[in-house]
Amino acid sequence: MLQVFYIEFWRFLKALTRYPLELVGSVLGAVVVFSLFFSGAHYLAGPTLFGERLEALVVSIVAWSLAFSLLSHTASNIAEEALAGLLEQLALTRPGLLGVVLIRAFLSVIQVAPLVIPIFLAILLTSGARLEFQPLALLPLGTLALGSLGLGLIFGGLTLVYKRVSQLLGLLQFVFLGLFLVRFEALAWPWGNLGYFLPLTPSVATLRLLLGHGENPVWSLLLLAGVNALAYLALGIGFFKLTLHTARRRGVLGTY
Repeated sequence: MLQVFYIEFWRFLKALTRYPLELVGSVLGAVVVFSLFFSGAHYLAGPTLFGERLEALVVSIVAWSLAFSLLSHTASNIAEEALAGLLEQLALTRPGLLGVVLIRAFLSVIQVAPLVIPIFLAILLTSGARLEFQPLALLPLGTLALGSLGLGLIFGGLTLVYKRVSQLLGLLQFVFLGLFLVRFEALAWPWGNLGYFLPLTPSVATLRLLLGHGENPVWSLLLLAGVNALAYLALGIGFFKLTLHTARRRGVLGTY
């Protein structure tokens, strides 16, 4: 497994240096979109448009960018391998297709970080938000990444069977944006508590408290964020195994 991780890491670096314009283009595109959004909002409605909710909005958008980038990476990678006709070869490797996908999913965190950091800085500069950075924020960031990888495995499994899920991902990115913008911690019982069972919502709520409001969340919320992330990661692994078995039974693993 360590040898496969080493190989995949160097494969990632080679792809990064081989297609630098792809990385630069995706970063610039996201930076321009968010910069125009906040600049246009300030121009039309003035700097007090979001008021005290500005920091919470910025944290939610950054968390959405990170989560959806990780989520869509697995499905996009499997679709590319299916188009190239390499899924069967990957399935015959020693760690198996799931092992390779998991390794690439964890490496995607390194790949997505250079995308999110410039977006984050552009949003701070154009929105005027002031976030308070705390080392404790690394915990909800980690749970956010784990939960996103689990959801990515679900859509990766769908890609194994149906091959093309780009339209579904395009629709779900707006669903997740709306989900991340809802402040479940401010809702009355039982809706606030029930909202924490949705994917990634405890992690986003914790980040809003830490970065947006400068408050220390209760440890029960941090624990809930970890349980939520591990639950969706386990669900993603189980669903991927099921769809891999289905693709093999239907004989569609090596077709596109």
